[in-house]
Amino acid sequence: MLTNNIFKRFTYKLFAPDLLQRGTYGAFRNLLEHDRQCHELMADLQDLFYKKKEPTEWAQVTALYDQLSGAVGAMTRELSLISSRNGTDLSTYHKKFDSYIRFLLQPEPNRTTPPYTICLAEPRMATRVTGNKAKNLARIYQNFDCAVPPGFVVTTHSWNALVAHNNLRPKIDSLLLDLDPGNNQSLRNTSEAIVSMIMDAEIPPEVDRAILKSSHDLLAGLSDQSPTRFAVRSSAVSEDGFNSFAGQYQSILNVAPEDINHCYLQVLASKYSPSALLYRITAGISDTEAAMAVLIIEMIQARAAGVIYTADPKGEEENTLCIHSVKGGGEKLVGGKVRPHLSCFNKDDITPKGKSAPDAPIHADDAQKLARLATGLEDFFGAPQDIEWAIGDGDPVILQSRPLRTILRQTKTDPPGTAGKPALPLLYHGGVTAAQGRGTGTACFLSPGTEQPDLPPDAILIVDAIPASLIIYLSACSAVISTTGSAASHFATVCRELEIPLIVEATDIKEKVSPGESVTVDADSQNVYLGIDKTFPSSPRKPFSSENNHPFYRRLQAVLEFITPLNMLDPEADSFVPESCRSFHDIIRYAHEKSVQAMFAIGKSGSRRGHRKRLETSLPFDLYLITVDDENRGSSPDDTVTIDQVKSIPFRALWYGLTHPSVKWGDHEYYNWKEYDNAAMTDGFAFKNKTESASYAVCSHDYLNLNIRFGYHFTIVDALCGENSTQNYCSIRFAGGGGTDEGRFFRLKYLEEILSRTGFQVTSKTDLLDARLEGLDMDRMAQRLVTLGRMLGTSKLMDMKLKDSDSVTSHLSQFFQFDDTISDQDLLP
Repeated sequence: MLTNNIFKRFTYKLFAPDLLQRGTYGAFRNLLEHDRQCHELMADLQDLFYKKKEPTEWAQVTALYDQLSGAVGAMTRELSLISSRNGTDLSTYHKKFDSYIRFLLQPEPNRTTPPYTICLAEPRMATRVTGNKAKNLARIYQNFDCAVPPGFVVTTHSWNALVAHNNLRPKIDSLLLDLDPGNNQSLRNTSEAIVSMIMDAEIPPEVDRAILKSSHDLLAGLSDQSPTRFAVRSSAVSEDGFNSFAGQYQSILNVAPEDINHCYLQVLASKYSPSALLYRITAGISDTEAAMAVLIIEMIQARAAGVIYTADPKGEEENTLCIHSVKGGGEKLVGGKVRPHLSCFNKDDITPKGKSAPDAPIHADDAQKLARLATGLEDFFGAPQDIEWAIGDGDPVILQSRPLRTILRQTKTDPPGTAGKPALPLLYHGGVTAAQGRGTGTACFLSPGTEQPDLPPDAILIVDAIPASLIIYLSACSAVISTTGSAASHFATVCRELEIPLIVEATDIKEKVSPGESVTVDADSQNVYLGIDKTFPSSPRKPFSSENNHPFYRRLQAVLEFITPLNMLDPEADSFVPESCRSFHDIIRYAHEKSVQAMFAIGKSGSRRGHRKRLETSLPFDLYLITVDDENRGSSPDDTVTIDQVKSIPFRALWYGLTHPSVKWGDHEYYNWKEYDNAAMTDGFAFKNKTESASYAVCSHDYLNLNIRFGYHFTIVDALCGENSTQNYCSIRFAGGGGTDEGRFFRLKYLEEILSRTGFQVTSKTDLLDARLEGLDMDRMAQRLVTLGRMLGTSKLMDMKLKDSDSVTSHLSQFFQFDDTISDQDLLP
């Protein structure tokens, strides 16, 4: 391809130079458009990192990167068309950085090969294949002396095979791309669409055969005295590890053998429930990293069940384990629907702390057995555990064991004068602390089965139950209070992970607090106060880990290190070569700089110098033009052109503004490049040789690309102003300045205000401003270009003049006194 480009270029240069210039002009326009896209996409990626509100769906990061990489690659190709010598090696560096970044975006392939199922008795368990829940249960089954229900796991390879077999990945990614995790309706809509696709999917034949064989083998080893039922449970890769995903995925109980496949699909589909989607995104985990395995075990017909915490998750009771128990199955307990019986033991000698109630769901000897098992499991795994258990006809059976996140207690230091309490009336005291912390906000009641899509910021959510699905409201909550529930529920686990205060068993809270009241919640003391005391600070919310250590931001930062750093600062340096590129930003800068040099035959490449014309003007700067569709191009023997000879509509409109009587130019030049030692302005260009420090424009009848330099700042204007309003646009980039930081700041405010008032979409960072306007008809776009010209003329030394906001206001008032309408005679000579 490159050889063909070079040969074609050489042929055109010899036999058809006008065609070569037109082709170069088209490539230059394309390159500038890709340059604009690259900067917008880099800004979008940087916003995801630097604004740091909440993590977004990782598929959106991947999609932005795909667009960026495509635009950077297009710039290298267009540069090869403009200047094959400069574009020769650039694509190689683009491909190199692209490979690095894609490794970070998708570090591990998703395997679709066997094993599709693994028995719990087999030793080949790995988290990437079976998920943590199945892996931990298999370790207990194989190495620990306790009862575990027999079963097998349908591996993540089976999930990957199902996705590939039904071609679901492009459809899932497309839906995730449009997901707004901050909008509950968006979560529901996305969830419904993906769940429907999975439930309609065909299980691949090889996976179906593996499930059928493992089911038959399991049934053959079980007692045939009564009909066998199964529990079909999630075991996703990221579940039951650093992130619990407590209650986010579905578990289906009492499943008949013939219903296993249908229930398998249901559990897979629960990967995309609204709350599971939000939890995964908030945890900074991509969809492909959360591959789903499914655990299928014998169903225990429980007379009692519950949860054991081998440590106090609140960090208050040292050396204590707590057994939460209910009669029957434990699903109502972990679902936050019932109040459990609590049995606490000293971990050193397994002695009970307090007497067991006569109506306790389990006998004292069963409780002690469970306590011994729990301490043994804590020792076995080397960390505090959150254990689910059940008791049927015999000994306790372990159903699950995962790490328990505990809070390190720190000495409280209350703000001076608060004495540990806000200076507010006490509204309510009661309930049980399930997650510690303080929160302030507006009391909002949420009834079961109702939807409340528009919670106010920092809502104090008051509910009658705490199912795990309630997580979709937590982003708007500063505290939650429930009339029922338990500290051992899945929702309480999630609240502790997110550090959102939670009080449960507050039975009469609705009698004391009214909807809409501003309240302060101190979950540590189970107190609710009327009003908000700013000296009584709320607990800061942290999504799963600190901001700097969050997996989403760590990963995005690693990606950005190959994208945004700008090292190629001096285009005159010997190191300004493709080999010095260390990021996409360097490639973008190099391509932009070399394309401009090639277009105007700057530097050593002077073969097309005859095509440019210097504009005859009384203004104190030099401006050179290339007019690619002017039939009189090149007719002037002295290589000059007057404004009357220029037929470009956007150029004439902009020039009309620059030469407006309201712009005072004086008789001095506005630059002195001999005193300008280093122009290292973001993606601009500057040359130390005065001949090459002029301003340049490429224009056609309806198009303009102007690079204009005033003193220590530069401006790029790119505009299309023709008959088709849907294609018309104007973009401007402004950077630099020789004034003080304060002066440059206020000049930027002056420019922002003018552009915003005239309809531009404006973004600015430090002393760099970008603005864009689209979709106007030719007359209105021309009027905006007149305004733009006046703005550039009036702001040329404003960074030396502006001192405060009042001076900005004064200059704006003067600026908008003039009418920028341009006549057809001035626009169309």
